[in-house]
Parts: sequence; C-alpha cells; structure tokens
Amino acid sequence: MASRNSRSMMHGGRRLAVRLLQLQALIAAIIIVLFGLFMGTQALPTAIAGAVIGLVPNIAFAAIAFRHGGARAAPQVVNNFYAGEAAKMALTLCLFVIAFIFLSGPWFPLFAVFIAITITHWLAPILHFKSN
Repeated sequence: MASRNSRSMMHGGRRLAVRLLQLQALIAAIIIVLFGLFMGTQALPTAIAGAVIGLVPNIAFAAIAFRHGGARAAPQVVNNFYAGEAAKMALTLCLFVIAFIFLSGPWFPLFAVFIAITITHWLAPILHFKSN
C-alpha cells in the first residue's frame, strides 16, 4: 500500500511538472509570435533562444527531480532535487553563453521570453495547479 501511495505521489508531481512545462511553452510561443509580429523576423532567433534557455533546463530538472518517490526514498528524493537544481543552473548558464556567442541581438526578446518562463514557474502556486 505504501509503495502504491508513493508512486501515485511521484506521478502526481510529474503531472504537475508536465502541466507547468506545457504552460511555460504556451506562454513562450505566444510571446515569440508577438515579437515576430511587432519586431519582425530579426527578433525571432533570440526570442526562440530565450524559450530554449528557459524550457530545456526546466525539463532537465523535472527529469532528474522525479526519478524517485516515497518515504523510503526520501534521501534520494532530496539528492535528486539538489542534482536537478544544479543541472538546471549549469545548463542555463551554458545556454546563455552559447546564445551570446552565436546570436547577434536584439537581446530584449531573449530576456523577455526567459523572464516570462521564469515568472510563470514562480507563480505556479498562485495559479492553483492541482495534481488531479
């Protein structure tokens, strides 16, 4: 019984993570389209890069953080969250460096999309995401 309950809790966490990632991707897509309409095609590469920089590390975090679940795996759960957060920070830094090396502005769309994705993550508790 406990094993089944811990699996359902872990799957609930995964479901929440997937829903949040889907919302972040939707918001990023809307903002990218708006930048394309108002700033033209020169803004699209950096806006898309901002979405990649925001989404890919979040996906990596979710994949790492939700590998284990349940009370018996509590130390593994904590370690996975720390490892996921470290991977997320390192990946974000690397993606920003790559964007700055290979892209040539405008930089506002990149930061706007990245910040929108980040703020969406912070606002998730306010948005009342539920696991069911």
